[in-house]
Amino acid sequence: MSYITLGIPMIDSLLPDGMPRNSFVLLFGEGGTGKSVAIAQAAGTRIRLGEPCIFVTFDDSPSSIVNNFLRLGYEVRGALANNILRIVDCFSFRARTQPKPTEGIRVVQNPKDHHELTGTLLSTAEGIEGEGTIFIDSLTEFFTISEPTSTLETVKNWRAELCKMMGIPIFATYHIGLKSIDEFAAMIDYLVDGIIDFRFDPLLAQQGLLARQLRVRKMKGAVHDTIWHYFTIERGGLVPMKTQGASEPAHKKSK
Repeated sequence: MSYITLGIPMIDSLLPDGMPRNSFVLLFGEGGTGKSVAIAQAAGTRIRLGEPCIFVTFDDSPSSIVNNFLRLGYEVRGALANNILRIVDCFSFRARTQPKPTEGIRVVQNPKDHHELTGTLLSTAEGIEGEGTIFIDSLTEFFTISEPTSTLETVKNWRAELCKMMGIPIFATYHIGLKSIDEFAAMIDYLVDGIIDFRFDPLLAQQGLLARQLRVRKMKGAVHDTIWHYFTIERGGLVPMKTQGASEPAHKKSK
């Protein structure tokens, strides 16, 4: 079993040996806590190294995704042209006039059709077995446009075929707070290999202060730090926040 890092120094420090390459990892938490920034940072880091990445977007248009990379300091337009970055567009079906596929961008005409979506994802992943990475933003939106039970089965199939059979890790965001699908959060929890939680410190939030925190809740097959850590978002992505006068619990690791 080969191990990989996410590509975000703050999170990688919590996983000293990395994580198994065949993992399906969820970035889980409420909106605004930094999950989408984290996933863009992780993808941008890999693109800089010349590693193939597939970015599946449900929440935004491909042009917005490219602009998000640029704002974080990652020049990805050349990667699109060279097929290093491949965007699977599951957002533009909402527009009256759908864009045509272009260099590096594959448009899913109807992401509600799981056969079409999975077929596009598998064909896009051809040739990157054991070396590429898939990023999905977000699974929440996928659940809102599809029947949740069948969506769960589709996610299980992606984990089996892409992660376990092809050795392509998947990192996906999941935004909590939508009552209509929050009941499925626990089901997602059990079927994925790893969960990285994002939140606002609840005690500080009661005082009107929003301080972001993250932790590695679980990671199968990997030693990991499970303690909450504060961070801020800067131009390059997630950065640990120095806390004065704060006492952290003793370092705790799990397998």
